Amino acid sequence: MAEHDFIIDNGTGSAVRTDLNNLFQAIASNNSKSGALTTNYAYQWHVDTSDGNLKIRNAANNGYVTIGAVASTNLGLMPQAGGTFTGKITHNYTSSLNIPSGTTAQRDGSPAVGMFRHNSTLNQFEGYNNGAWGAIGGGAGATGGGTDEVFFESDTNVTTNYTITSGKNAHTVSPVINSGVTVTVPSGSLFVIL
Repeated sequence: MAEHDFIIDNGTGSAVRTDLNNLFQAIASNNSKSGALTTNYAYQWHVDTSDGNLKIRNAANNGYVTIGAVASTNLGLMPQAGGTFTGKITHNYTSSLNIPSGTTAQRDGSPAVGMFRHNSTLNQFEGYNNGAWGAIGGGAGATGGGTDEVFFESDTNVTTNYTITSGKNAHTVSPVINSGVTVTVPSGSLFVIL
C-alpha cells in the first residue's frame, strides 16, 4: 500500500531515488490506502482499502466516484456479454425496454420457466411456462376498428403436447391435432372446441 503526492522534490541522488521508488510503489498499488488520499488530482485512481473499492476522483477534484469492488470479478459490474442479476432491477425511465426478438427457430434450445421474448415469425410477445411457449398480453390476436379487441386468432394445428393449466378452461376453433400429439385436460377443467 502506498500513497504519493506525484511531485519529485530536488535532493541528493539517494533522496530522489527514494522519492521515485515511492512514486512507483504508489502507481503499482493504484494509490491504495485506507480512506481518502492526502493529495488528490482529477481523474486519479485510488483503491480504498477500508471498503475494498476502486474509486476515481471526479472532474471537479472534490470527491470520489466508486467504480466497484476490487475483490469481485468485473469489479462487481455486469459484463457487456451477459450475466445474471441476483437482486431486484428497477428500470426508471419513460421510453422503452428493448427485449430479445427473433424467429421461432431462434428460441432458446433449453428454455426455462419465466423466459420472455418477441417472436418475429409470429409477430407476438411470448413467454415460456408449463413446458411450452405461449402468447403474452394480446400477442395472439387481432383488433377490430379503433381500439376494440374483438377477435382472437389461433393457429390451425396443435403441433406439440399441451396440458391445460389445472383450474383453468380452454377454447379453440376447429384445431387439427397432429398425429401423436396429446392435449391433456385436467379433472375439473373444460376444453371447448368451436
